[in-house]
Amino acid sequence: MRRWIFGMSLVCALAVALSMSLLSAPVSAAPKPGAPCAKAGKKIVTPAWVFTCSKKRGRLVWVRKARPTPAPTPTPSPSPTDDTTLATLEFPATRGQERPPPADAGPLGPWSTRILVSTSTTGASFADGVQVIDQGGVPSLLALPDGRLLAYFVSWAQDNVMAVGVLDGGAWRFYRLDIRGLASLANAVDPSAVLLPDGRVRLYWMQPVKSPGQSQIYSATSDPGTALGIRFEIDNGTRLAPGTMVYDPTVAHCGGEWLMWVSEESRGTVTAQSRDGLSFREVATPPGLNGAFPWSASCLPDGRMRLLVSRDRSEGLPLVGSSVGFVADGPGLIPASGLPDAGFARTADGSWALAYMTPMD
Repeated sequence: MRRWIFGMSLVCALAVALSMSLLSAPVSAAPKPGAPCAKAGKKIVTPAWVFTCSKKRGRLVWVRKARPTPAPTPTPSPSPTDDTTLATLEFPATRGQERPPPADAGPLGPWSTRILVSTSTTGASFADGVQVIDQGGVPSLLALPDGRLLAYFVSWAQDNVMAVGVLDGGAWRFYRLDIRGLASLANAVDPSAVLLPDGRVRLYWMQPVKSPGQSQIYSATSDPGTALGIRFEIDNGTRLAPGTMVYDPTVAHCGGEWLMWVSEESRGTVTAQSRDGLSFREVATPPGLNGAFPWSASCLPDGRMRLLVSRDRSEGLPLVGSSVGFVADGPGLIPASGLPDAGFARTADGSWALAYMTPMD
């Protein structure tokens, strides 16, 4: 037994001695460039050089080349959707008259109206809403599948530009829109937002062009992320350019069909249709919409769309249908104190939200 233990101890001692000698010796001595070598293609790599056994002038010799230095891994720049970037677009809720009206202002405009939001379990009627923001106009609602509610509007206090209020977890936060590729947000008004099947948001608006008496409808698209519905990329070209002044685009994408309505100076309500939401062409206004103008549209589970329209002296009338035609869906929805040009949306849980304006006190 002792012999066996002694033998094992000797073996261990030799192994330790051998390992120590290997650690103290160089792993491989660097050959001298031009010195003969035995096997073509063999390589010896050192921290600074790569030696390769290559055939030169009929004999095998070591050829030395500098070892390539790996390119440094670039540090990724912060995502444009980071909350820190969004903070530059955020502003507090406007209360009262923070910016004076223009010198030639009429009695009603975004400088003199406030936006309220009301909710309803059925969407058949709405009680007086809760004040959301002052000096805002032309609200348009979009409900997201995750429960957030986006309220697009024109903020007079923020230099009369398009903005969005985001209702999340019971609290509102407000942001100026960032539309990359758009030369200027000046006079870009009347927002209308649509949720695309892939989760992106597309925003439509009206903007006058340099030619007098003309405006066009444009759009931009926002990708999913923390800046969904706030930061957009401009879509190339125009969505509708009739060569006249058109206002208040309302766009719907329900049941696989795209419809747009605009108000044209001489013709009143104009209807346009599209296959992709980018290229629209004028079509006949569907039956049931004669004499009406849609201010807002929301999709129903069966693929039809529900419109909020003005007709004659009636405001906020709900209609239901498609490009085939529309029928009435009950009495007006805007509370007695409300003004026309309201927006509604069916939310993720099947209830409804209505955004409308009232004169500021």
